[in-house]
Amino acid sequence: MKGTQHFSRMNYNVRRGLREIVAPDHRVSKQEWALVLTEFGGTCAYCGATASAENRGIVPDHLVAVTDFGELVPGNIVPACQTCNDSRGNKPWREFLAGRFPADAAGRIKRIEQYIAVHNYSPRSPESSLTPDELVQYNGLVVEWEFFLAKAQELQSKVAQRRSLAANNSFKPKSLRGSA
Repeated sequence: MKGTQHFSRMNYNVRRGLREIVAPDHRVSKQEWALVLTEFGGTCAYCGATASAENRGIVPDHLVAVTDFGELVPGNIVPACQTCNDSRGNKPWREFLAGRFPADAAGRIKRIEQYIAVHNYSPRSPESSLTPDELVQYNGLVVEWEFFLAKAQELQSKVAQRRSLAANNSFKPKSLRGSA
């Protein structure tokens, strides 16, 4: 059984956290969410399903992903079953619909575009959200994280190689094992 992938999740969460410096609005009131659900008839904007145990319910899905500075606000969310939300990942929503539900894609894209037209949203950029000094600090943090991540990945690789060699050596007869 494979591990929990904490290393890759850490990277995702740090990068997402850094983006929240730029686009901090990650909350939708219960009333706002209820209105979004009502606009889509309580169904998934992508597949049209209602909440079920099989699809693990209906959740807000970012149209502009957090990784692209999208916020959890009306105008940037649609209801999605957890199955669609998980399968979409970071794919652009139009591309996801066209690839996953080609027969229904045109109608669903039109419906989401109508929603977007009523609830205008534009993602923030670091340049438009931060002062020049803050932008320098932000960009510095991004560079520092990338450096730290590269060093951590290098160490992770070395440790994995050492463990692999040790495991392979343990299956050899003592006479064939190298001295280390």
